[in-house]
Amino acid sequence: MIASVYIKDGDIHFFNEKQSLSNIGGIAYELGRPLLDFVCYESERFEEGFLISAEAFDDPYAYIAMRAPDFVEEVKKSLSEMQHQEIYVHLYKQIFWDFIYTFADSQVDSTTLASDWFESRIPEARFNYMWAMDVEWPELSLNIPDTKKLLYRATKEAVEHIIINFKSIQKTIIHAIERLLDLREKTPEASSMEYLYMLEEEYRKEDPFGKYLIIEKPFKAFYGVIKPPEIVELYEIDTIRDLFRFEFVKMIEHDIFIKKCKNCGRFFIPKRRADAEYCERVYGDTNRKCSEIGATLRYEKKVAGNPVLEAHKKAYRRLHSRVRAKKMTQAAFMKWSDESVKKRDACLAGELPFEEFVAWLEQGRVRRARGSGCNPPNAKA
Repeated sequence: MIASVYIKDGDIHFFNEKQSLSNIGGIAYELGRPLLDFVCYESERFEEGFLISAEAFDDPYAYIAMRAPDFVEEVKKSLSEMQHQEIYVHLYKQIFWDFIYTFADSQVDSTTLASDWFESRIPEARFNYMWAMDVEWPELSLNIPDTKKLLYRATKEAVEHIIINFKSIQKTIIHAIERLLDLREKTPEASSMEYLYMLEEEYRKEDPFGKYLIIEKPFKAFYGVIKPPEIVELYEIDTIRDLFRFEFVKMIEHDIFIKKCKNCGRFFIPKRRADAEYCERVYGDTNRKCSEIGATLRYEKKVAGNPVLEAHKKAYRRLHSRVRAKKMTQAAFMKWSDESVKKRDACLAGELPFEEFVAWLEQGRVRRARGSGCNPPNAKA
C-alpha cells in the first residue's frame, strides 16, 4: 500500500503514518485538484528529474553513502516538500526511494526480492535481474565497493519502468476525462452513476481484458482513526493507477465539473464562474494566468489568420489613437466603431467585398509622403 485516502467536506485526504521515508498525514487537497495537476505535469520535466536521480547512483560506494544520516534527512525533506505540491509525483518519488532501500536490504539479507516489492506498486513493470544472478553482493559493514554497480543498474531499470508508467497513466486519465466530457455534453441529464456505468461499458468494449476499467475492480476499505476520537472510512491505495481510479470516481460522484482551457488546452475546475473558458494556471513564460490573457491571445491568433479581422484591428487602433490625441471625439469614434463592426461582419459573411471594406476603413485617412520630415513645404529650417 502506498497510501490511505478518504473523502471529507469535498476534499481528498491522504493518510499513511507507516512510511519510513515519507509520513503522509493531514495532507488535504480540493477533490480533483491532484488528478488534474498530475495530468498537466510536464512529462519531459518528470523524465528528466528521475533520470538525473538515477545517475546519482553511478558510484561504487552509492549504497553506503545513501545510509548517511544527512543524506536520509535530505531525502525525507525532499519528499515532504513534494507531497504538498504534487501528490501523484510525490508517490512516484516515494516508490523510487523505497525501492532503492528495499533493494539494498534484500541483497544483504536475502529475504526480500525488491523486484516483487516494486511490481506490487507498479504492476505493469517486469524486472530483468539476469545480470545480478551470479554476482555476490558486498557486505555493507566492510565498506567494500559495489564494483559491478548493481544498485545503479537496478535503479536505472526502476526509473525506466516509472517513466513508462507515468506516461501510460497520464494518457489513460486524459482519455477518461475526454470521454466523460463528451458524455456530459451528449447526455447532460444523466446522473453520476449513469456516467460511471456508461464509461465502464465503453472501456469494456475498448479493452475486454479489463486494463482500463474504472469501477469493476472494487476498492479496499477499512475504518481507521486519523486523530482521536475521529474515525473515518479509509481506502487502501496500492498503485498510482488505483489512486487515479479512486479520485476520478469520486469526482464524478461529487458532480465536480471539469473544463478544458481554451488557451493552454489543460483541464481545470471552474472556480468563480461555471462558464469560465480559461484556467488559473500561469501560461508559458508570461507570468500571467490564462484567465488574464487567454481571451486576448485567442483573439490575436484568430486575427492573425484572417485578413478581414487584421484590417479592422489596424483601423480600430489607428482611430483610437486619434481619440487619445484629442484629434477625434469619443462620440465620433463610437459611431465609427459600431458601423465598422457591421461592415466587418458583412465582409466575413461574404456580403461585402474585401476591397470595398478596406477602402471604407481607409477613407478620410491622410497619409504623409515619405521623406517629407516634420517641416511643411517651403518652410525654413
